Amino acid sequence: MLTRTALLLLCLGAGPLPATATTPGQDVPGPGISPIVTWDPELVYGGVARPATLRPMTAAELKLSRERAEVFFQALKAVPVFAQPVRHATFMTSWAHLERGPVLTQRFVVYWGEPRDTRRRADGAYFGVMGGALELLFIDTNRVPMADKLGAEGRQDFDRRIEEGGMPVALYAEPRVHGRAGGGVVYSNWFIATRDGSPALAPVPLALLLEMDIAQLKKRAADSERLFANSLRELEASMTPEAAAARRTRREAAWARETKDPAAMARRLDAAERTDLSDYERQKARLTPPPVPDPKSPHWSARLALQALEQKLASLDAAGRQAPACGALDPAFEPGLNVRWHAVGTDAPADCQPMVRLRANLLTPGRPEEVRVLAAWLRDAPCGKAWDRPPQDHVCSRITTTLRDLDWPAVRRSLGWKETP
Repeated sequence: MLTRTALLLLCLGAGPLPATATTPGQDVPGPGISPIVTWDPELVYGGVARPATLRPMTAAELKLSRERAEVFFQALKAVPVFAQPVRHATFMTSWAHLERGPVLTQRFVVYWGEPRDTRRRADGAYFGVMGGALELLFIDTNRVPMADKLGAEGRQDFDRRIEEGGMPVALYAEPRVHGRAGGGVVYSNWFIATRDGSPALAPVPLALLLEMDIAQLKKRAADSERLFANSLRELEASMTPEAAAARRTRREAAWARETKDPAAMARRLDAAERTDLSDYERQKARLTPPPVPDPKSPHWSARLALQALEQKLASLDAAGRQAPACGALDPAFEPGLNVRWHAVGTDAPADCQPMVRLRANLLTPGRPEEVRVLAAWLRDAPCGKAWDRPPQDHVCSRITTTLRDLDWPAVRRSLGWKETP
């Protein structure tokens, strides 16, 4: 059985030690580049770390994937930080499988490893040891970025999610572009290039966001009103003469041992009733809606936010409903109720954040082997921000330098794309 650490490394793409033998005395290479690509056939580890393939790959699909891996590895040799490492052992692994569509996806993982944590297979290809010190750059074909990783930093209050064809689709504030390479765009932690050269991100229609928030706020406002009404009814029921008499009887029985004097008992019970009345008045004031609508009031906030959204939606004509949307925060409302949607343009607030999503036709069905999108994950750290910084001895710098210096014409040719976008 695999340990938790082993499973984690599998998910990161490093994988356990292959079963192939190594040559005694030559299994630990020094700093330098692997002589060949480390090609991993489909599901070589029994599918533990990889999604289930739609169907077994054909010989032609396997051959094409292997050729693309070879071209990508040769393209990396144009990158000095990979091909001429000073203190790392560098190598690239690749594997492919079929996802629904069908669409042929392929992963290329670029490694910079400590030489002591790197081994050499019998065919000469390098691989990393389990638990070793390895820096990785993940590059994928025909796999879109994870929904929760692409949005603008610090703008999670605008995040929304819908379903299309049974799959979740994320809507989020447009991320900042930090650079471009090979016909693709660099965001804080993703690089994305498309076959047709069109942007991978598309605007979100204004009406969609309004309708989503209206539906959510209708339920929230109704739930809030119901909870307050139920609490108020329970409070009133607790102060009926019958409830007050029963409460006095229970207290008198509970205090009988410690308060023997009838006069002292009466004074104590009367004081408790005055406390009950004071608490009742305080709770009633809290549970009763104030007469003047106030966005800071828990009674009014959801209703007023709903009213603002409904008025906005009602004011839109057909064109306005389809207009690209942006989001801004209304300081009059508390967080969670303060997002307001506007049409992108001169009438929108200056700080309005354009809303985007991954283009719906980004992976439009075609030939399975056709590559429609290429995406690279730049790690959780915002490596994209360091795009224009001079090279440094740091993983982010190695990643960005690799993407800048890669032989993109060769890579694009191998994907069946035009050499220049």
